[in-house]
Amino acid sequence: MTGDRDRSSDPNFERRAGRQAVLFTGSVLVLCLGLSLALPHRELTPLIAALLPTAAVAVTIPLTTPKGRRRAAWAAVSFRPPRFRYLLVAVALPVAVASASFGIAAAIGAVHLTAPHLDDYWSVLINIAVTAVAFSLLFLGEEIGWRGYLLPRLAILMSGRRAAVATGAIHAVFHLPLLLLTTTYQSAGNRWIVVPAVLVTITLAGIPYAWLRWASGSIWPVAVMHAIFNDAMGRWTTIAVAASPAALAYTTTETGLVTVALMIMLAALLLTAGRRTFEAGAQATRTQLRRLEDLPPTEHGRADALTTPG
Repeated sequence: MTGDRDRSSDPNFERRAGRQAVLFTGSVLVLCLGLSLALPHRELTPLIAALLPTAAVAVTIPLTTPKGRRRAAWAAVSFRPPRFRYLLVAVALPVAVASASFGIAAAIGAVHLTAPHLDDYWSVLINIAVTAVAFSLLFLGEEIGWRGYLLPRLAILMSGRRAAVATGAIHAVFHLPLLLLTTTYQSAGNRWIVVPAVLVTITLAGIPYAWLRWASGSIWPVAVMHAIFNDAMGRWTTIAVAASPAALAYTTTETGLVTVALMIMLAALLLTAGRRTFEAGAQATRTQLRRLEDLPPTEHGRADALTTPG
């Protein structure tokens, strides 16, 4: 497949990107396995896990990047302020998916939705806003690693669309220790049903995350989208009544088959209609990381020597 990958690439450039991707992936998987074995029953375990991808980047950069280029390597994650419309997308899209998932589950009789208790609208709005900000900062810890560091390296090795899927798949595998070894992460339901559903959902979520990362040129909207998706699912769960927690897990939430079906449709839409965004984003990533390679490996390598097209 010729696709959106630049075929005039440098084998040495690709090998370096491959080593960085492998070291990051190995580091983050080992960290998550260690955390899951050490704290299998703690409520904080999934929250701590969200910080591990950034920790893996902190391990990988010193081991693979000359000292004078390390600040620029962090800057390549792209912390630039995004345009407001991308923040709107980051909020609206996951809210739409979560709402559709629970709406369809209710329509087929799998769950019953009760009226929410809204005694104080302002308190509810403030709670939603504070939670969104806090979760966005938390999931920035994940997205620095996945869409900020790993996705650009994989885009050097393959097409932009394949890199999006591959990053999502590795992100999904990262959750396996949490799913199989802990009791505080997606613990409802039979593991033979829940685990494959979670893996598919997270893999497919990598496509809108990558699309938004490249469309906006910033990691911030991706962290917001990730946070809002989790928060929206959680808020719908508070007013959903099912026969059992397992029944709820099998139909909707992040583990449900309705959510899986919706993510398949969303991923297919973005991979086709958004092809140009993946092409342009992957090419911009290659150019940016090539410029990083060309910086002098001295103490004077500066973060502002790199800019992210977006």
